[in-house]
Amino acid sequence: MDKNLGIKFADIINGIDQGHLSTIRHAAEISHFVSERTIGADKEDNESNANGKNDVNKYDKNELNKSKMRTPTNDAEVISISNSLQNLDFKTIKSSIMLREAEAQRKRSVRREILEMQERHTSLLRQQLEPLQQQNQEEHRKWLEKKRRGDSQILQMAEQQSSKELQEHERQLETLRKQTQRQLQLISFQGISQYQLSFRSKYENIAQLLMSLDKQALSSCAEYNRKLRELTQMFEQLIGRIKSGDCGPIELKTAENICKSLEALESSIVEACRQEQNKQTEQKQREQEQQQLQKDEENKAFAISQNAKREELVKLQQQPQVQQQQTQEPSQEQKQSDTNITESSVTPADQPNSSPKKFVRSGRLEFYAKINNFYVEKVEKVKVLQSDESMKKYRSDCQKSINIPVNSISAVNQQHIRDKFDKLFSFIMAQSNLGYDYCLLLMAKKFVGQGETTVSSNPNAAFPIASVIVSLWKQIPEFGQLFLAYIYKESPFLVPLFVPQKKGQSWEEYAKTLGYRFTEGQMEQQDMFLKRQAGIARLYAAVMITSGRKQDGPSHPYSLDNAWRWLTNFVDLDPFPDICATLMMEILQIVGNDLWLTYGKQFVKLLVYIQYNYFPKLTAMEKDGGPKARLELLLRKFLTEGKVSRPSGILPADFW
Repeated sequence: MDKNLGIKFADIINGIDQGHLSTIRHAAEISHFVSERTIGADKEDNESNANGKNDVNKYDKNELNKSKMRTPTNDAEVISISNSLQNLDFKTIKSSIMLREAEAQRKRSVRREILEMQERHTSLLRQQLEPLQQQNQEEHRKWLEKKRRGDSQILQMAEQQSSKELQEHERQLETLRKQTQRQLQLISFQGISQYQLSFRSKYENIAQLLMSLDKQALSSCAEYNRKLRELTQMFEQLIGRIKSGDCGPIELKTAENICKSLEALESSIVEACRQEQNKQTEQKQREQEQQQLQKDEENKAFAISQNAKREELVKLQQQPQVQQQQTQEPSQEQKQSDTNITESSVTPADQPNSSPKKFVRSGRLEFYAKINNFYVEKVEKVKVLQSDESMKKYRSDCQKSINIPVNSISAVNQQHIRDKFDKLFSFIMAQSNLGYDYCLLLMAKKFVGQGETTVSSNPNAAFPIASVIVSLWKQIPEFGQLFLAYIYKESPFLVPLFVPQKKGQSWEEYAKTLGYRFTEGQMEQQDMFLKRQAGIARLYAAVMITSGRKQDGPSHPYSLDNAWRWLTNFVDLDPFPDICATLMMEILQIVGNDLWLTYGKQFVKLLVYIQYNYFPKLTAMEKDGGPKARLELLLRKFLTEGKVSRPSGILPADFW
């Protein structure tokens, strides 16, 4: 129907165009004869117009036909036609014009009707197309939804495929990691096997060496026997861990350290045996000399007895000489006595006139010298690295790798402490020889610095830090010696060493040796000094009673006997004001309970000695000092209650 309607519209339009062209053509033909309108409201009556129109039409048709049939032949005919045209009626022309206007009006009306028909047709088409558009939109929406679902399925399949590939990649990585771990375990196992053979060989050599000694010499090697048993137990524990499946770089390094310790012990035993042999040789020589002297005396006595009679005969002659000899002998003895007195009164120029016992015990001085010499050797060794500008970034990276784990050590949980230990230990073991020593120095210094800062502000923080220190000490004995070196450097009172002031030494230099710090020539306040020293002492004491990792065994690299040794040596020296009371109180608060359980009555006797013998010396140095008063209250509480409380914050033995 729509198609037929469109065809009719087209035919109508074409018909209008053809009629329009025909009208225009006719108007052009009569335009010479009509000069005014022929239609309109103001035209004359229809009859006259019609008559005129008919006349005109008749005339026009006749004239046109005549014009078609003939053409003017001369000028007379042209003039005749022109005259006839001039005689046309004006109304006739006007009616022609009006006819043309009516035709135009009719065309406009037809066009308007056509436009209205087109609009109606368009509206009808729009109404008919609207459901189609909605249907197309719905189909498009369904197509989009279907496409979205398809894309979602494709994406899901891609994600699944990616997940499968990732899992496969992770599986391959896990397989590679296990293979690498097995290879590393195999290498570590082979290395530990070599160390085990070396340990067994050295152990047999030491055992044969000790068995070759006599009982007297063997009794002097009791300390070496104890160390040998400890090393044997440590290696047996290491073998036990390996049998349980723990075989890696840590165990390999532990085996290496044990073998190094055994090698050092062997050297010490060999040196001790050599010294003992020298002593025995010297003793035998002295015995032989004494025997020779005894024989000489016997021969001399026999000769005297044989010549007794002869001596009696000449006694009167020899009496003046004997008297003179007797007068000379006392003078020689007196001279020798005077010489001894003079020698005993002479002191070195760089020491005070007091007895050395007042400042340090000889055994502790030797131990301190050994630790300090080891520290100086390490410092001299790494000076090349410290002065190399090209290694500046390496030094900075080392500090970050050590400072960050140490600063974050706390007793949050087992995994936290284990993670910090693993980071520090793996970082140290990954360094080269020179970098290894440099990082050991950095780490030991950083741990002591934690005592000055963290522990001095938070006393309970000493125990997790001490636990990591003990674990590192077991694995790396050199670290323990450097840790002690920095402890003694910051607080020589923990040796205990009461450093005397040398002649000509300034007060600032002397104060620095005691542990004081200066900023722009100004010495720190006494309370800040005591706070730092208390933090260091608390960390030092916590190390003696804190256990390390369970897998390293119960052995301790710096056990409680060092606390007992420190206390007995400390109270034997003349006290310093404030600092002595502060350090003793911190040490007793941490290790007092363990000392009480371990030494029992001996510890009680030591507390009584401190109260009745050491306190008078302390009171003479400081009358109303706060540290002394707090120490006095602590001792009184210990003695009156008959027990020492366990320190708060201490970690269980099997914490991690």
